[in-house]
Amino acid sequence: MKFSFKSLILASAVAFTAASCTQEGKENADAAAANTEAAAENAGDAAAAEANNAAVKTEDAAENAGQAVENTAEKAADNTEAAADKAAAETKEAAAKTEGAADKAAGDAKAEINAATRKN
Repeated sequence: MKFSFKSLILASAVAFTAASCTQEGKENADAAAANTEAAAENAGDAAAAEANNAAVKTEDAAENAGQAVENTAEKAADNTEAAADKAAAETKEAAAKTEGAADKAAGDAKAEINAATRKN
């Protein structure tokens, strides 16, 4: 009977050790699963943050491009207006010179006509 009792105690100790190892393995597996889930959640949060940053940068770039186009259009309009004003001033000056030349030519022609009529 002594032999059976020792065998029973040994078998119980082995079973207890195996159960303890199995429980520890289960706890380790549960912890690993929890860590994996947390890592996946963190990766998802990081991806969402990156996507949000990219969206903000894209919006900023689009706004900057729009502002640049607007500034270029304003400069072009200003340059066109300045060129039109310059052309108008030059046209007015040329018209005044033409009018002065026409008046002088008319005066000269009148004087020649008067001189020619006095001689006759």
